[in-house]
Amino acid sequence: MQKNEKSLNILQLTLSFENGGRKEAIRNLAAGMQGAGHKVFLGCVSHLGADEIDLTVFEDTIVFGRQKLFDFAAAKKLALFCASHNIDLIHTHDAGSLFFSSLAKFSFNKTPPQIMTFHRSLNFETASFKNKLRNMFSLIVSEGVITVSNARGRDFIASNLIKPKRLQLINLSADINRFTFDLDARNRIRDGFAIKPTDIVCGAMGHFGLEKGIDVVIKGFADLQQRLGDEGKSVHLMILGKGNEQDTKRLEKLISDFKVERVIFAGFHPDPESYFSAFDIFLHSPREENGATVLFEAMATGLPIVGSLIGGVPEAIVENETGLLVDSDTPKQLADAAQKIIVNNELRGAMGLEGFKRCYLNFTREHYFNRHVDFYREVLKQN
Repeated sequence: MQKNEKSLNILQLTLSFENGGRKEAIRNLAAGMQGAGHKVFLGCVSHLGADEIDLTVFEDTIVFGRQKLFDFAAAKKLALFCASHNIDLIHTHDAGSLFFSSLAKFSFNKTPPQIMTFHRSLNFETASFKNKLRNMFSLIVSEGVITVSNARGRDFIASNLIKPKRLQLINLSADINRFTFDLDARNRIRDGFAIKPTDIVCGAMGHFGLEKGIDVVIKGFADLQQRLGDEGKSVHLMILGKGNEQDTKRLEKLISDFKVERVIFAGFHPDPESYFSAFDIFLHSPREENGATVLFEAMATGLPIVGSLIGGVPEAIVENETGLLVDSDTPKQLADAAQKIIVNNELRGAMGLEGFKRCYLNFTREHYFNRHVDFYREVLKQN
């Protein structure tokens, strides 16, 4: 922050603060801004969904407890919070929160300027006619929209009545001080699962719904094991994440049907960086993706990536330099690419190094919060 620049008070507003890429993006942004002398507050429209340890990067946290779409009492609570905390700008992180903030602005005319980051994948917040009407109202009283990839920026323009000049691209990022290769963590995690130091571990991370394509990764890994034959006995798949009972049983049945061995469901962990250090390659094959924080975290750890040609994924991965790209929902192509990287130690190391350099030079937490602060100031200057 420059000497003559005023520090900012920003409210990060989201429906809830439950685990996921959006939460990590907000935490990275808040931590960076707080460290630079700004004040960042967290507001949850409906419920919190997080532990106290997740809130340490915020100046203060409030849950507005909205009970229905047109909850004017909760909206008034938002307006009063902004006034009492001298909030300069409201940064919403989903269409529901943007509507809630817009309701407060329209009804009480006391809330500061507002913007939204479009995190969600295509067809999740803009598909229905009802959602389009909601978004149209919200966008009338908002100052702009941040997209985390060019692909989803185009989708948002096509699905909503908004001019391209009101969109701002800010890519996601990784905390490179947190996601860095840690040999002690690598040995500890591998020892815990009885994995030899020389074995290869393919990593994947995401919830178990169809959107994230963990089933595609499992099918691709099954194909990979067959190709490698006896050499495949030293290759493992470790999956970080969780799902509901139905999705979990679906994946377990898939493993049984395909007779896949050495698949580890490691569960959800608050320290995924330790597990990333245990990986040798990262597999990411979603069916829908906006822009995945996990890709930058994998690059920060020095992992080569096999990713899908979907959404913002190709904007993160440089083909043949930091990883390989395959068509979405194609287990065979995933296996082809993974095999190419696994059997070539030199290629695996070179891609991992290039990924780290790309993340360090372009996608750190500092890049992320500085780009946001610049956009915040631009919006405030126009108001």
